[in-house]
Amino acid sequence: MSDLNAKKRLMYLSGEDFYLYCYSILVILDSLGCHDGNDKYFRDYRKLAFLIDIISNDKNVYVISHAVGKELNPKDYECLLDSYSSGLTRRSEILKLLFVLEKRGYVVLKRGRKIQEIDVMLRKNNLPDNFLGEPIFESEYKNIKSVSQKVRRLASLTLETMLKKIYVDNGVKIWG
Repeated sequence: MSDLNAKKRLMYLSGEDFYLYCYSILVILDSLGCHDGNDKYFRDYRKLAFLIDIISNDKNVYVISHAVGKELNPKDYECLLDSYSSGLTRRSEILKLLFVLEKRGYVVLKRGRKIQEIDVMLRKNNLPDNFLGEPIFESEYKNIKSVSQKVRRLASLTLETMLKKIYVDNGVKIWG
C-alpha cells in the first residue's frame, strides 16, 4: 500500500478520525518546536482542536494566509466558521487523546498559567525513528508553517488571542 493510499484511509472520516488527530498533534508540536529537544511547551491544548482542522484543510490555510483583515467573501467566511465550530466541539476529544498520548510516553502535559490551561510538549525521542520525517505528512507541515507565518508566536499565544487573530480579525463572530 502506498503512503498516499494509507493517508486516504486515515482521512476517510477526517472529522472523526482519532489517528488523524494524533498525527496532526504530533506534527503541530514538532513544527512549532514544542518538543523535549527545545524544552518548550505548547501553551493551552485547546488551541490544538482548532489548529488540527485548519492544517488538515488547504482551503482553511489559504483563507488565513491571504486574509487582509477585510470582510471575507461568503465561501471563505463559511469555511472559517465551519473550522471554528469543529474546533469548539472537538476540545474534549483532544484532551482525552492527549491523556492517552501522555500515558504512552509521547507527550508531556503540565498545568498551565490559568486553571483551564494544560500545556503540551512532544517527547520526540520516544517516537520511532524517522516517524515525523515521513513525506506522507508533508502537506500538514507546510500548512502549519504557513499559518505560523501569518499568526506569529502560535505556540505561546493564549487561546483568546489565537482565536482573535484567526477568526475575529477575519469577521467570524466567536463565542465560548
